Amino acid sequence: SGAISRLKVGSTAAPGGADTSGTDSGGAGQESLLLFRSHHTLADGVSLISALGDLVDEAEEIRDMIKTEIKRRKAKVKELSFLRRLLRSLQKLIWFLLGSIQSMVHQTYLLWTTPRNPFEEALGDALKEMQAIAGSGRSISWCDAAPLGEAKAVARSVGARVTVNDVFVSCVSAAVTRQLEEHRERAAVMKEAATGQSQEMEVVHPAKSTINVVVPVHLMGGIIPEGHSVGNKIGAFVARVPAHMEVDSTTPASDRLLSVHSSLASVKRSPAPILSYLAARFAADYLPEGLAKRLFRGANANAAVAISNARGSDRKVHIGGRPLESAHGFLPLPPGLPCGVVVQSYAGVASISVTAEKWAVPDADRFVGWILDEYVALCEENCHR
Repeated sequence: SGAISRLKVGSTAAPGGADTSGTDSGGAGQESLLLFRSHHTLADGVSLISALGDLVDEAEEIRDMIKTEIKRRKAKVKELSFLRRLLRSLQKLIWFLLGSIQSMVHQTYLLWTTPRNPFEEALGDALKEMQAIAGSGRSISWCDAAPLGEAKAVARSVGARVTVNDVFVSCVSAAVTRQLEEHRERAAVMKEAATGQSQEMEVVHPAKSTINVVVPVHLMGGIIPEGHSVGNKIGAFVARVPAHMEVDSTTPASDRLLSVHSSLASVKRSPAPILSYLAARFAADYLPEGLAKRLFRGANANAAVAISNARGSDRKVHIGGRPLESAHGFLPLPPGLPCGVVVQSYAGVASISVTAEKWAVPDADRFVGWILDEYVALCEENCHR
């Protein structure tokens, strides 16, 4: 697998015309590749983007923009009267206390009702054989998915509060469900070959109507303030979203997106990301390594996929006078999660990258194609409204 174009992922139509060529617009016909690799405990995605920002020619301009944004946020708070600030603090305290209880109940419910990872469940008895065939390698792919403006227009057409992140979570969950369906078919074939008897798929491993997804959240608002070092300030929440193949085939992709949006919205406003960050810090600092690993593995509630988003510059930046044509981040797989997706914006283009265990996603290029299939369906329903 590698950097792929829409042509490579099959018959998927190219939505909007985002540039995937990766050619050097400087005219020299030469390209250079910069690869950053870091352990996730050292730096989160925002920190790595910040580190990359220090290398570009526009570094000082970017730092000034961050300072201006921080000043704007502080000024907005100072405009409030003392009483309003006190009431806001009390509201936050109540929100945190009540929301923490609700978040812990919700997490317990997800753990209780999802006893096994859906990839493992779909493969069933064929899991060990698939793991032996795939080995310990990773399946990786990435591409420019769509113009960012187009993705925003799709989100606005579906609902006033629907976000670009909601759009791609919906698309990724559709791809996961298609992968699970393929695994169920493979498991049935393997069992038939082993027993010599035809197997009904629904008897072997029936499909479920929902899957859990992990969504990381940067706790500092997606920026690194002046005076703060590069580090990991990531929390996360787990949401249960529809498994698209269980929806009637006549159901519009937009309706499925609204269901995903509703599922995410009910959790993203909770203190779950803060609680997860505090729990992770406590486990890493004070608990034995073996126990900490078990807690980390269980914290994702047997989710099928982690879907992160990273925001880059809205225009192309330069390194040594040469344009940075594209930038792609890859998600290090947390314990117990077989698939990770990063949705990233840079220079007006939304890109996606996939990192997965090979036994779970044998062909990452094909998986990316399924993501784009769902996105194209959304475009066809909404881009001409």
